[in-house]
Amino acid sequence: MASVPKIAEIQAVQSAPFLASPLGEALCIAISAVCFFIASRFIDMWPVALFAPMPMLAVAFAAPTRARAMLCAFVPIFIGTFGEWSAESFFLSTFVFVAIATAAGIIVGLLVLVARAAARLWNSWPAALVFPILYSALYFLLAYQYDGTWANPAYRMDTLRPLLQLASITGIWGIVFAMSLPASAVAFAWYRAGSGRPWLAATSVAIGAFALVMIFGLVRLATSVREPRVRVALIASDQKLGSWRSTDPTKAEDLLNFYASQVPKAAAQGAQVVVLPEKIVSATADDRDALKKILSDAAAASHLWIVAGINERDSASQINAAWIFSSDGSFVGEYHKHYFVRGFEAGYQAGESIFTFDAPWGKTGVAICKDLDYPWFIRGYGEKDIRLMLVPAWDWVGPNALMHERMSWVRGVENGFATARSAKTGYVTAHCAYGSSLASRSTFEEDPAIVVADVPIGPGTTLYTKFGDWFGWLAIAASIAIIVAVFRPRSSA
Repeated sequence: MASVPKIAEIQAVQSAPFLASPLGEALCIAISAVCFFIASRFIDMWPVALFAPMPMLAVAFAAPTRARAMLCAFVPIFIGTFGEWSAESFFLSTFVFVAIATAAGIIVGLLVLVARAAARLWNSWPAALVFPILYSALYFLLAYQYDGTWANPAYRMDTLRPLLQLASITGIWGIVFAMSLPASAVAFAWYRAGSGRPWLAATSVAIGAFALVMIFGLVRLATSVREPRVRVALIASDQKLGSWRSTDPTKAEDLLNFYASQVPKAAAQGAQVVVLPEKIVSATADDRDALKKILSDAAAASHLWIVAGINERDSASQINAAWIFSSDGSFVGEYHKHYFVRGFEAGYQAGESIFTFDAPWGKTGVAICKDLDYPWFIRGYGEKDIRLMLVPAWDWVGPNALMHERMSWVRGVENGFATARSAKTGYVTAHCAYGSSLASRSTFEEDPAIVVADVPIGPGTTLYTKFGDWFGWLAIAASIAIIVAVFRPRSSA
């Protein structure tokens, strides 16, 4: 015959809310883990990215102890981080990546503990905003590490274009906040309903805020102005990728002549400007003038502008440069890349200034590949009121290529300019200032990859351009206030 204590335990388990049961806990952890993994591995799965935190938060709110709540948050984030492994294995050893995944799980777990405390302490709508605020503050702080905004969850929302428009006001920090609102609100509602407490009023503000963001985005898209246009050609090839290292002038001239031979094809389709990839060839003091002449002659013969990425090498330094030629073949100037890929670009000399020029279609900027990972840097172009950004780039096989392409067009939404990007081992793409894809092809599908697109120049300066990272700093201040309010000592009276 069962003892009285055992019968009591069985009855307690049977009467416990689903979230507090072992089965509920296991299912919620597993579902969130799978969703975080899918959202990290597959860039366009924005519905999954929106849903991913919800089971994790709900079960953490209901967990009987802080340790259990921490586990409920740690496991999904740890597993989900491995969705990035295929993109990061080029740079990071397994040990380092596991350490990063562990740190991510612990940090987000701590944020969830704060949100859990607020959910248990507060009965009103502010509790549903706690996790979104903390999550936004976290990624704002993380942006100041070496790789900038790489892997920021906001980039999973790029194809949800109404939400993307929020970047024109808040930058991506507002997107991180807004994308977390539905999951946090539903999790809070589920937790309260499971414990028999009213939930509708407590979650309506978070859901309402998300709805307002979406309405703003729809209105911005519906009222956008997309004229005048410039016809842009983007050309990239994965042939002879090693030429960027070689100082053999014959190899450099052969590859540059190959690219020059593609320019008339773009001109025949009415292109006004051609963008070629990053670090096509190496240029030394001995062959610099000869290589310039190839591109100058191509520009003059086809009567279009050319922007080409060149690896400049001499005995003292290496410079990752973009050369710009006008439609009459004149050398307009060169831009030097500011931010570099860890390991692969060690020893490069960083640029000292941004580069803009006046073109027949409007003010235009030039930046290179990884420079677009840093919102505060690209905001400097927005302050110059550029309307089109031309980007030589170089990616690599895997999710990285798509991620980097998406990161570049968010900079355009933030600052009101269109983007044309040409990447080796990646995509040649053009996007308007509102995030619409105008043309896209990849070197994985054909070589050379060529697209010609009519690109509406952007409207120019946005509120984000004017006020910068105000939302990120606001999230930091609000996070501090939340932590103080939740954990301040309380009298027992």
